[in-house]
Amino acid sequence: MPPADSVNVSESNGLTFLEIENSMATAKVSLFGGHVLSFVPKKDNKERLWVSPHAYLNGERPIRGGIPVCWPWFSDDHGRDKGSLPSHGFLRTQVWKFVGSQETSSGTELTLTPSFSRAEGFEYDCNVMLVINVGETLEVSLITENTGVVPFTFNCALHTYFHVGHIQDTRLDSMEGEYKDKLADWDIKETPSPYTINSETDRIHLTPIEKATINVEDNDFTDVSSSGHDSVVVWNPWQGAASISDMDPFGYKHMLCVETAITKGKSLAPGERHVMTQTVNPC
Repeated sequence: MPPADSVNVSESNGLTFLEIENSMATAKVSLFGGHVLSFVPKKDNKERLWVSPHAYLNGERPIRGGIPVCWPWFSDDHGRDKGSLPSHGFLRTQVWKFVGSQETSSGTELTLTPSFSRAEGFEYDCNVMLVINVGETLEVSLITENTGVVPFTFNCALHTYFHVGHIQDTRLDSMEGEYKDKLADWDIKETPSPYTINSETDRIHLTPIEKATINVEDNDFTDVSSSGHDSVVVWNPWQGAASISDMDPFGYKHMLCVETAITKGKSLAPGERHVMTQTVNPC
């Protein structure tokens, strides 16, 4: 089936991209990693996602920025020891299949599936699907279905990098409850108010917060809604960005990760299906 009229397929450096433009927004998706790279609503023509200018866009490494898909585990040091297995799982480093697209009343809908969902570290039968809807909002759903005969448990995340004018002019609203602080040996702490970022930050908010608002001083608001999750992760490397090879030393000033995630483990019985969704709503 050919792509919908609002979808253009292009290639660069050996990668295939889906470029979407409809009356409401433009977006760009890389089939390498099933990775959303851009979302620009036409209501204000402001890019909502951040991609590192040093990101590898040739398939050599996972793409730094946009919305990486983490599955079937999250991080490299949370939960059971995975040794030499890839950080954040094995979906973000494979080429996904473009299943199809359609025009809907809310925008352009794309469906992608990974080339494989069973590999070392996760040897279960399942189907994984990514459904992306580009319209006045950007809605990304990660769907996991157990097609085998035994239950399994997985973690995952939509590791979204949001573009901000300057991190020191940015505040997170509607966040509450406790979080685990990776930088303080996983101590449990209370969410600050006001919630600003002024140093390296790596936090797993344990309350399944349904909506967070990225509030930038220039009155640029973005609501981040989540469902089907158990955690919200907030990350900014601060000056540690200088040690990240595919990130500008000062790139931390213009990005903030607010990630819809399952970090406590989700169990699926045979035949069971789970949907985790993040919606980016420009305000």
